[in-house]
Amino acid sequence: MKKKQRTVRSIHAWLGLITGVQLLFWCAGGLVFSTHDIEWVRGNHGRDRSPPATLPTTGVATSPGKAIAASGLADVHEVTLTTLLGKPVYRLTGEGGSALVDAGSGKAFTIDETQARAIAQADRAEPPEVTQSALITADAPTEFRGRDLSAWRVDLADADNTHIWIDQTTGAIAARRNDAWRRFDFFWMLHTMDYSGRDDFNTPWLVGFSVLGLLSVGSGWVIWLFRLFRKSGRPAA
Repeated sequence: MKKKQRTVRSIHAWLGLITGVQLLFWCAGGLVFSTHDIEWVRGNHGRDRSPPATLPTTGVATSPGKAIAASGLADVHEVTLTTLLGKPVYRLTGEGGSALVDAGSGKAFTIDETQARAIAQADRAEPPEVTQSALITADAPTEFRGRDLSAWRVDLADADNTHIWIDQTTGAIAARRNDAWRRFDFFWMLHTMDYSGRDDFNTPWLVGFSVLGLLSVGSGWVIWLFRLFRKSGRPAA
């Protein structure tokens, strides 16, 4: 009996040593997830909440048909007349992607750096200064993983070190990233144990350490039961 107890204790000790660090990461991640407001993580704090701009009654000189022809897209299935930086534009989606067409001139265009900076600042209630901007066409960084390129990254000089990502072809804001999101994402990586893509819940590491964690808890219960039976078997003094 004592030999079995020593074996179980030894197994429990090794399991605790192996899984202890990862269990600490999981607990720390849970603390971060529960204390970070999700709207803050998503970059919505500090956003301009003004009502959407209304379409101007003048300035739309191009018909949807002409906009489709100017876009160069095939099989266009969505045409939206909207405003971008106060000007009426068409956003079109079809085979091969999306496009922007100026509703006044009828010319297709993509977002340039000046427009990207203006869009990023317009997204904030109190527009901060822009520290830098860059057009990313390949090898998107971790904070923009899984999104379509090309996109402008505009870095803002605010307290959260916010990056506004803007789709070059549509002018739409594709992502808002800040320090809260980066902390959340780092602990998310530790939580999933997906150190490359960060979003895979089926990694061998995660499965393996989950099993080891269960075995660690189970071996602890076995030790507790051994002690309980030993105490109950002692004769009364």
